[in-house]
Amino acid sequence: MTVPALAAVGGRICEIQSSFSRIVPQTTSFADTLQAAERSDDAAQPSMFSLAPQATPSETAYTPVGILGTEIIVRSGAATGESWKAMLPTSGRSWATEIESAANDAGLDPRLLAAMVWQESAFQSDAVSQSGAIGLAQLMPGTSEGLGVDPWDPVENLDGGARYLAWTIEEFGSIELGLAAYNAGPGRVREAGGIPNIAETRAYVPRVLDYYRQLGGVA
Repeated sequence: MTVPALAAVGGRICEIQSSFSRIVPQTTSFADTLQAAERSDDAAQPSMFSLAPQATPSETAYTPVGILGTEIIVRSGAATGESWKAMLPTSGRSWATEIESAANDAGLDPRLLAAMVWQESAFQSDAVSQSGAIGLAQLMPGTSEGLGVDPWDPVENLDGGARYLAWTIEEFGSIELGLAAYNAGPGRVREAGGIPNIAETRAYVPRVLDYYRQLGGVA
Protein backbone atom coordinates (compact mmCIF):
# COMPACT_ATOMS: atom_id res chain seq x y z
CA MET A 1 0.00 0.00 0.00
CA THR A 2 1.35 3.44 -0.92
CA VAL A 3 2.14 6.08 1.67
CA PRO A 4 -0.76 8.33 0.57
CA ALA A 5 -3.12 5.35 0.82
CA LEU A 6 -1.88 4.52 4.28
CA ALA A 7 -2.31 8.12 5.32
CA ALA A 8 -5.89 8.11 4.01
CA VAL A 9 -6.68 4.94 5.94
CA GLY A 10 -5.13 6.40 9.06
CA GLY A 11 -7.16 9.55 8.65
CA ARG A 12 -10.39 7.58 8.28
CA ILE A 13 -9.61 5.58 11.44
CA CYS A 14 -9.06 8.83 13.32
CA GLU A 15 -12.42 10.14 12.09
CA ILE A 16 -14.18 6.99 13.27
CA GLN A 17 -12.42 7.09 16.61
CA SER A 18 -13.44 10.71 17.03
CA SER A 19 -17.05 9.85 16.23
CA PHE A 20 -17.13 7.05 18.75
CA SER A 21 -15.45 9.12 21.41
CA ARG A 22 -18.49 11.37 21.54
CA ILE A 23 -20.73 8.56 22.77
CA VAL A 24 -18.42 5.92 24.21
CA PRO A 25 -17.03 6.28 27.73
CA GLN A 26 -13.30 6.93 27.78
CA THR A 27 -12.79 3.73 29.76
CA THR A 28 -13.93 1.74 26.72
CA SER A 29 -11.32 1.28 24.02
CA PHE A 30 -12.25 1.94 20.43
CA ALA A 31 -11.21 -1.57 19.40
CA ASP A 32 -13.32 -3.19 22.12
CA THR A 33 -16.33 -1.07 21.19
CA LEU A 34 -16.06 -1.83 17.49
CA GLN A 35 -15.72 -5.55 18.17
CA ALA A 36 -18.66 -5.47 20.58
CA ALA A 37 -20.84 -3.80 17.94
CA GLU A 38 -20.67 -6.82 15.61
CA ARG A 39 -23.50 -9.29 15.64
CA SER A 40 -23.56 -13.09 15.32
CA ASP A 41 -24.93 -14.83 12.22
CA ASP A 42 -28.21 -15.67 13.90
CA ALA A 43 -28.96 -11.91 14.06
CA ALA A 44 -28.76 -11.80 17.85
CA GLN A 45 -28.27 -8.27 19.09
CA PRO A 46 -24.62 -7.19 19.38
CA SER A 47 -22.92 -6.13 22.53
CA MET A 48 -23.01 -2.36 22.61
CA PHE A 49 -21.70 0.49 24.64
CA SER A 50 -23.15 3.04 27.01
CA LEU A 51 -25.13 5.71 25.23
CA ALA A 52 -25.70 9.15 26.66
CA PRO A 53 -29.36 9.95 27.30
CA GLN A 54 -30.95 11.97 24.52
CA ALA A 55 -32.60 15.34 24.91
CA THR A 56 -35.76 15.43 26.94
CA PRO A 57 -39.07 15.67 25.07
CA SER A 58 -39.38 19.40 25.73
CA GLU A 59 -36.04 20.08 24.06
CA THR A 60 -36.64 18.50 20.68
CA ALA A 61 -39.33 18.07 18.07
CA TYR A 62 -40.31 15.40 15.61
CA THR A 63 -38.17 15.36 12.51
CA PRO A 64 -39.23 13.42 9.42
CA VAL A 65 -36.49 11.11 8.20
CA GLY A 66 -36.49 7.95 6.19
CA ILE A 67 -35.39 6.04 3.12
CA LEU A 68 -36.96 3.56 0.75
CA GLY A 69 -39.62 6.10 -0.13
CA THR A 70 -41.06 6.15 3.40
CA GLU A 71 -41.12 9.31 5.47
CA ILE A 72 -41.20 8.36 9.13
CA ILE A 73 -41.21 10.33 12.34
CA VAL A 74 -38.39 9.91 14.82
CA ARG A 75 -36.73 11.92 17.61
CA SER A 76 -39.66 12.30 19.95
CA GLY A 77 -40.55 15.64 21.39
CA ALA A 78 -44.24 16.28 21.02
CA ALA A 79 -46.82 14.32 22.90
CA THR A 80 -48.23 11.43 20.90
CA GLY A 81 -51.36 11.17 23.01
CA GLU A 82 -52.71 8.05 24.62
CA SER A 83 -54.62 6.43 21.76
CA TRP A 84 -51.70 4.27 20.62
CA LYS A 85 -51.70 2.45 23.96
CA ALA A 86 -55.21 1.16 23.36
CA MET A 87 -54.04 -0.29 20.03
CA LEU A 88 -51.51 -2.54 21.74
CA PRO A 89 -52.31 -6.17 22.49
CA THR A 90 -53.21 -6.89 26.11
CA SER A 91 -49.64 -7.95 26.90
CA GLY A 92 -48.35 -4.64 25.56
CA ARG A 93 -50.76 -2.39 27.41
CA SER A 94 -49.32 -3.48 30.74
CA TRP A 95 -45.93 -2.08 29.65
CA ALA A 96 -47.16 1.03 27.83
CA THR A 97 -46.20 3.47 30.57
CA GLU A 98 -42.69 2.05 30.90
CA ILE A 99 -42.24 2.01 27.12
CA GLU A 100 -43.34 5.62 26.89
CA SER A 101 -40.96 6.69 29.65
CA ALA A 102 -37.97 4.85 28.15
CA ALA A 103 -38.72 6.23 24.67
CA ASN A 104 -39.07 9.80 25.88
CA ASP A 105 -35.80 9.57 27.81
CA ALA A 106 -34.05 8.32 24.67
CA GLY A 107 -35.70 10.82 22.33
CA LEU A 108 -37.75 8.24 20.46
CA ASP A 109 -41.38 8.15 19.43
CA PRO A 110 -42.92 5.79 22.03
CA ARG A 111 -44.93 4.14 19.28
CA LEU A 112 -41.73 3.16 17.49
CA LEU A 113 -40.23 1.61 20.60
CA ALA A 114 -43.51 -0.19 21.26
CA ALA A 115 -43.52 -1.51 17.70
CA MET A 116 -39.98 -2.80 18.04
CA VAL A 117 -40.68 -4.48 21.39
CA TRP A 118 -43.83 -5.99 19.88
CA GLN A 119 -41.70 -7.66 17.22
CA GLU A 120 -38.77 -8.51 19.49
CA SER A 121 -40.55 -10.23 22.36
CA ALA A 122 -44.32 -9.78 21.99
CA PHE A 123 -44.03 -7.84 25.26
CA GLN A 124 -42.83 -10.87 27.22
CA SER A 125 -40.44 -9.59 29.90
CA ASP A 126 -39.01 -13.06 30.52
CA ALA A 127 -38.47 -13.94 26.86
CA VAL A 128 -35.12 -15.53 26.03
CA SER A 129 -34.11 -16.29 22.46
CA GLN A 130 -32.08 -19.28 21.30
CA SER A 131 -29.09 -16.98 20.95
CA GLY A 132 -29.47 -15.71 24.53
CA ALA A 133 -31.19 -12.36 23.93
CA ILE A 134 -33.15 -11.36 27.01
CA GLY A 135 -36.35 -9.56 27.86
CA LEU A 136 -38.68 -7.08 26.25
CA ALA A 137 -36.09 -5.47 23.97
CA GLN A 138 -34.15 -8.73 23.54
CA LEU A 139 -30.80 -7.47 24.78
CA MET A 140 -27.77 -9.74 24.65
CA PRO A 141 -25.84 -10.01 27.95
CA GLY A 142 -22.83 -8.19 26.50
CA THR A 143 -25.05 -5.45 25.14
CA SER A 144 -26.69 -5.03 28.51
CA GLU A 145 -23.34 -4.85 30.25
CA GLY A 146 -22.12 -2.19 27.84
CA LEU A 147 -25.29 -0.19 28.29
CA GLY A 148 -25.07 -0.53 32.05
CA VAL A 149 -28.48 -2.17 32.46
CA ASP A 150 -29.78 -5.37 34.02
CA PRO A 151 -31.50 -7.23 31.15
CA TRP A 152 -33.68 -9.14 33.62
CA ASP A 153 -35.11 -5.89 34.97
CA PRO A 154 -37.87 -4.97 32.48
CA VAL A 155 -37.56 -1.23 33.05
CA GLU A 156 -33.79 -1.26 32.59
CA ASN A 157 -34.16 -3.56 29.60
CA LEU A 158 -36.50 -1.09 27.91
CA ASP A 159 -34.17 1.78 28.79
CA GLY A 160 -31.21 0.00 27.19
CA GLY A 161 -33.17 -1.01 24.10
CA ALA A 162 -34.48 2.53 23.63
CA ARG A 163 -31.05 4.10 23.93
CA TYR A 164 -29.50 1.57 21.56
CA LEU A 165 -32.25 2.03 18.95
CA ALA A 166 -31.95 5.81 19.24
CA TRP A 167 -28.23 5.48 18.58
CA THR A 168 -28.61 3.23 15.53
CA ILE A 169 -31.17 5.61 14.01
CA GLU A 170 -28.92 8.58 14.71
CA GLU A 171 -25.91 6.73 13.31
CA PHE A 172 -27.52 5.62 10.04
CA GLY A 173 -29.93 8.50 9.49
CA SER A 174 -33.19 6.62 9.07
CA ILE A 175 -35.54 4.39 10.97
CA GLU A 176 -35.23 1.62 8.40
CA LEU A 177 -31.46 1.40 8.68
CA GLY A 178 -31.60 1.92 12.44
CA LEU A 179 -33.91 -1.07 12.78
CA ALA A 180 -31.71 -3.11 10.46
CA ALA A 181 -28.68 -2.29 12.61
CA TYR A 182 -30.58 -3.19 15.76
CA ASN A 183 -31.39 -6.57 14.26
CA ALA A 184 -28.31 -7.46 12.22
CA GLY A 185 -25.66 -5.26 13.77
CA PRO A 186 -24.21 -1.91 12.68
CA GLY A 187 -21.20 -3.55 11.06
CA ARG A 188 -23.35 -5.45 8.61
CA VAL A 189 -25.37 -2.38 7.69
CA ARG A 190 -22.16 -0.48 6.99
CA GLU A 191 -20.76 -3.36 4.97
CA ALA A 192 -23.94 -3.69 2.91
CA GLY A 193 -24.37 0.06 2.50
CA GLY A 194 -28.02 -0.43 3.44
CA ILE A 195 -30.24 -3.19 4.76
CA PRO A 196 -28.09 -6.33 4.57
CA ASN A 197 -29.20 -9.30 2.54
CA ILE A 198 -30.18 -11.34 5.59
CA ALA A 199 -33.61 -12.94 5.42
CA GLU A 200 -34.44 -12.29 9.06
CA THR A 201 -33.43 -8.63 8.84
CA ARG A 202 -35.30 -8.03 5.60
CA ALA A 203 -38.41 -9.46 7.24
CA TYR A 204 -37.80 -7.73 10.57
CA VAL A 205 -37.73 -4.15 9.32
CA PRO A 206 -41.12 -4.17 7.51
CA ARG A 207 -42.72 -6.06 10.39
CA VAL A 208 -41.69 -3.40 12.89
CA LEU A 209 -42.83 -0.67 10.50
CA ASP A 210 -46.16 -2.42 10.10
CA TYR A 211 -46.66 -2.45 13.87
CA TYR A 212 -45.63 1.21 13.87
CA ARG A 213 -48.33 1.94 11.30
CA GLN A 214 -50.90 0.11 13.40
CA LEU A 215 -50.00 2.38 16.30
CA GLY A 216 -50.43 5.47 14.12
CA GLY A 217 -46.76 6.27 13.73
CA VAL A 218 -46.53 6.14 9.94
CA ALA A 219 -48.79 8.02 7.57
